[in-house]
Amino acid sequence: MPLYEVTLEQSYFGQQIINKWNYDCSSVPSGQSGALLALVGMGFAPFTDIEPFGEETIGGLLKAGQSTSVTFVQAIAKNLYSVTDFYTYAFPPGTIGDNAGSNAMSPTTAYGFSTDRTRSDIRRGQKRFVGVCESDVGQGGVLLDATATYWQSVGDAMADLNVVPVDGSSVTFTPYVFGRLEYTTPSGKTAYKYYSTEVLQREHIARINQWNLKRQVRTQASRQYGRGS
Repeated sequence: MPLYEVTLEQSYFGQQIINKWNYDCSSVPSGQSGALLALVGMGFAPFTDIEPFGEETIGGLLKAGQSTSVTFVQAIAKNLYSVTDFYTYAFPPGTIGDNAGSNAMSPTTAYGFSTDRTRSDIRRGQKRFVGVCESDVGQGGVLLDATATYWQSVGDAMADLNVVPVDGSSVTFTPYVFGRLEYTTPSGKTAYKYYSTEVLQREHIARINQWNLKRQVRTQASRQYGRGS
């Protein structure tokens, strides 16, 4: 039962936008790439007769809700404890969000989510998605009711199991928050990394039951023009 990290890279007004998810996976059939199937389950890659951005997938819901100024660059999945189980899908040029609402807002403005907390020693998961349009936000940065309802459906999709049909069976990806090991870098800064083995990492994972939308837009300082992701 491998552990996976999935990374979505987007671009928005010249800023690189990164979001990551973690999953625990049921057994993967022989000859199949678990990393590819992780992307398929999230709607980020094609597989046999399954097209990316399915209506009820995380990818499909993000694409429909984000501004047309958001470009989908690539999605990357990797088994954290394998050097061969990884997959990258580069989206075709021109893959953008579908929300043509008025005036796409700054990269620092985002839809925000946090998870429920199922272990006291592991923090809540957090997500920030760019591509907010002014027409979806009311006074004081409060999301309009219809906007909030839609984006909570994104949260519900992130909390769901991703089940991918394969060879008459299925592979299931279950969402978790993965705790990280704190360490000190050579420069003296505090940083965090996955644990060195799958056995140790499994002692530091928390099941996600809910992703809860924040009703006001969030400010993501790290996405200011000229800064990071």
